[in-house]
Amino acid sequence: MSIAIEAFEHDAALYTVDDLPESNGKPMAETHKHVLQMVAALNALRWHFRDDPQMYFIGNMFVYFLDNLGTLRRVSPDIFAVRGISTEARRVYSVEKEGKAPDLVVEFTSRKTKKTDTIKKPKIYSWLGVKEYFMFDPLGDYLKPRLIGYELVGGQYARMHPEKSCLHSKVLGLDLVVDGDNLRFNDSRTGEWLLTHEEAQTARQLAEAQAQREAAARQAAEAELLRLREEIARLQKVTE
Repeated sequence: MSIAIEAFEHDAALYTVDDLPESNGKPMAETHKHVLQMVAALNALRWHFRDDPQMYFIGNMFVYFLDNLGTLRRVSPDIFAVRGISTEARRVYSVEKEGKAPDLVVEFTSRKTKKTDTIKKPKIYSWLGVKEYFMFDPLGDYLKPRLIGYELVGGQYARMHPEKSCLHSKVLGLDLVVDGDNLRFNDSRTGEWLLTHEEAQTARQLAEAQAQREAAARQAAEAELLRLREEIARLQKVTE
């Protein structure tokens, strides 16, 4: 659920990242649920891949590229992932500078963005070579089922077939699952769910509390062992 593909008045011969705008001055119109879903999904992915220095995730950032006529264009995916590039911060993403298009895109769609998400963006993403394209409808506005995925085959998108009510991403090595009204990610190798920010924070707090209890128990056990040793030594002196 983001801005449509648009031409950008800029001399392609002078196409440098430093002078490309990161905003068009227009507000990003998102519903409350769309914003929360995007943030939760992006945070979960970034946390899961935090130790991979060559896996880049970001959302609502301009992706600039030259079309087949040499016209400079831009699009802003809700979430995109790129394998094989550094995780350093970027103002914008340049396909030409990075040497590749995003590998995966997730759009949080709605009835308002239906035409863009189902017609315009698939065409440009497939032309760019985006390997996987997913659409999720948080409000259940129109998409049936609410999660649909496409895989690039021979330069065209082929619809993915659900496996056990989920779609598998080869790019991520994860399953995308609709959990109630939420889009979740699951590691099919371990069966573990990727945690949202709130879940990760709760898990850390529980782990810290457990560690504190274990430390206190060890200290109590060590103190009791010391007491017993001192008592034994005292008794030995008495009987000598």
